[in-house]
Amino acid sequence: MNTETPHKKSKVKALFTWQSYLLKCFYITFIGFCAVGIVIKINNINFTFEEQLQASYAFEEGFGVVQATVKVPQNTTKDSFLKRLTRRFLTEPEVAIKPQRNETANSTWQKYAAAAVIVPTNNAKVILVIDDLGIVKDVSKQMIDMDVPLTLSFLPYASNISRQVNDAYDRGHDILVHIPMEPKGRADPGPHALLSSTSPSVQMDSINYNLSQFSNFIGINNHMGSAFTEDDEAVNRLLNVIKDKGLMVLDSKTTSKSVLEDLAYQKNIPVINRDVFLDNEQDEVYIMGQLRVLERLAKLNGTALAIGHPYPETVAALKRWIPTLAEKGITIVPISQTIKEKYSDTLLAVN
Repeated sequence: MNTETPHKKSKVKALFTWQSYLLKCFYITFIGFCAVGIVIKINNINFTFEEQLQASYAFEEGFGVVQATVKVPQNTTKDSFLKRLTRRFLTEPEVAIKPQRNETANSTWQKYAAAAVIVPTNNAKVILVIDDLGIVKDVSKQMIDMDVPLTLSFLPYASNISRQVNDAYDRGHDILVHIPMEPKGRADPGPHALLSSTSPSVQMDSINYNLSQFSNFIGINNHMGSAFTEDDEAVNRLLNVIKDKGLMVLDSKTTSKSVLEDLAYQKNIPVINRDVFLDNEQDEVYIMGQLRVLERLAKLNGTALAIGHPYPETVAALKRWIPTLAEKGITIVPISQTIKEKYSDTLLAVN
């Protein structure tokens, strides 16, 4: 005999209904958290598969071969998902004001040159060139977003290179093509590298390829190239094209026997060379020491040029160093500004 009263039955039924409701809420909440987690995970992926394949590569700098590996940067701090979501949907997009360029200039390098910087009287000047850009996009972007006029040199074989270069150009930086050239030793300079051992026609194909991958650049500098830049005939072939296109040259001096600067000078091509390599050792303390060397050279000679690379350690060192320059009497200028000053008499004669 069932002794439960209808009142008791309704209580039991209500209890089961309430438990079922709570269980449904738990499942919905759990699924919601999983979905948010998936969105956050996807949003935090900074590299495509292709970029991960390209994220480690070797380069050669200095007077010998220096093997180094570009590490995929690990972000230690990130904005919360809610903050990034709020910024994405609720903030007004920034209106980019493009720095003034001289689009009526006679030569290409002047046409695309960055706006000149006002240098206080008696200040020394430094030029910061960042090579190897375009491969590791996260660190390349951090360099592009620096609030000083850098000289940014992009590898022509990087993926989505035009978008990155245009971003850098719109930010007011000088742009160079970082042309891969034959090194000594076994280091791989990358596809379409200029090799002195190949035929003139093959060299010309490689030159034309490297100069056609993006626009808005004022000149070139060498990626590796300790073998190629010692070859007079091969360098002359390259410089004839550079002169025809109205570009300038930065000799990275990866070998003390480089003829790139001397031959460019003989052809009346605007040219400058490197004074300091910042990061042959990927160590922030070492890089800060190299920046102090750069300071001393700039104060001794009036201007000094340093080359760095897209390493997290280099970004960190520059972010520490740049805010100290005003009190030291040092101004960062784009490379084109120094070229204009160096060749001011020639430019006046042409114009």
